[in-house]
Amino acid sequence: MELINFKSEQCQQKNQHNHKHCPKYHNSKDKKRAGNFWSVELCEFAEKGDGICPNGEYCKKAHNRVEQLYKPDKYKTKFCSFYPDNLDKCEYGPFCSFAHSESDITIELIHLLKRDEDFYIFHFKTQWCPFNLTKHDKASCVYAHNWQDYRRKPHIFPYEPVPCPNWKSTDFIVNYLDGCPNYTACTKCHGWKECEYHPLNYKTKPCKQMDRCKRGVDCPYFHNPYQRRVVE
Repeated sequence: MELINFKSEQCQQKNQHNHKHCPKYHNSKDKKRAGNFWSVELCEFAEKGDGICPNGEYCKKAHNRVEQLYKPDKYKTKFCSFYPDNLDKCEYGPFCSFAHSESDITIELIHLLKRDEDFYIFHFKTQWCPFNLTKHDKASCVYAHNWQDYRRKPHIFPYEPVPCPNWKSTDFIVNYLDGCPNYTACTKCHGWKECEYHPLNYKTKPCKQMDRCKRGVDCPYFHNPYQRRVVE
């Protein structure tokens, strides 16, 4: 499916048909503007009153769910809520914005990787969770679920293993720029996970909980001398 044209042209069919299986738009809630200049953040006017935005077609925020989900950087980045056992119940079928298989998804599935030292240093918590599940153990999940949980890949973003002075660990950060104005270009750690799983810190310090530690293999600290890493 070509996202650039999806729902950007008005449907001309006169006969009654399933709008969820049609690549054309039928109303303002179904329409996607041409291009990719808006963010996935929903416009505050989209669900108010008549839904008319004062910025009109040039608004930099999404005007509906179609514009939110059918963006190249958003499309197929999560599994369908009916995946994997009830895909026949999905009302959107081949037009669903969520992945229906592992080959359908557009992100790296890090839960399939071997959980060795390199995994925790370079991959752990560096991808957003692709599972749309109502019951999900986020504490044991290897994916990120919020900005406090998320890590930049240290081999792609060369940040130092020291805390960023702008990033407040006591605040719940909704937008990444609110956490640090330097965004991903910041050379300091955004949160404790970026710091403790950093290549220069991971498994270099003893766990304070030791035998009482409940993190298991996910713990970034060493529990015995054999686990200790020596970084030169």
